[in-house]
Amino acid sequence: MEQIEPITCGHVNVYLVCGPDGSILIDTGMEPHREKVLRACREKAVRLILLTHGHCDHCQNAAWLSKRLSCPVGIAAADIPLLQAGEKRHVQGSGLWGRVYAAASNRTIRKEAVAPVTPEVILEDGMSLVPFGAAGKIVALPGHTKGSAGVLLESGALFVGDAMQNLGRPAAAWCYEDRADMEASTEVIRRLNAPAVYFGHGKATLSGVK
Repeated sequence: MEQIEPITCGHVNVYLVCGPDGSILIDTGMEPHREKVLRACREKAVRLILLTHGHCDHCQNAAWLSKRLSCPVGIAAADIPLLQAGEKRHVQGSGLWGRVYAAASNRTIRKEAVAPVTPEVILEDGMSLVPFGAAGKIVALPGHTKGSAGVLLESGALFVGDAMQNLGRPAAAWCYEDRADMEASTEVIRRLNAPAVYFGHGKATLSGVK
């Protein structure tokens, strides 16, 4: 069974999924944390940098780490422009808190740059991660961004990126590109009934998501 090693990068969670035949790095954090992530990856035979989506707080270090770890980057096709061409796609939120959170997110999106990198692995729903060392597959979770994706391991562990967050309690994404897709992805996560859920923001829950 794979070992899961969380790497806290400020308010962002990065994860190493370590199997007997190699490891996958899920997300990368932002530039101030890149050395910390690199140290965690040393001697772990990272075979893929898997990006749950193309926002800077999750992929800003992708190009830098890919070069130093000599491994490819993977992202869903719909988010390639965010990673490769620096496209700025703003998010929205509902309710007062959602609008405030979206406004803060949009300021960060406008301000922060992402070093361009061409992904060698295009993540697709149901794609096996066995070739990269993990017994699991990709789960499409669009809404927060068009190409948001998660990882479901055979052990039952589910990584959801920003399709949900756990800041106080597990909840649907506070900001999103498409609300209907976000809500549908939240239901996908709930139906999977995973015993352990790992979030891009907030603590993991070992009792599933209701």
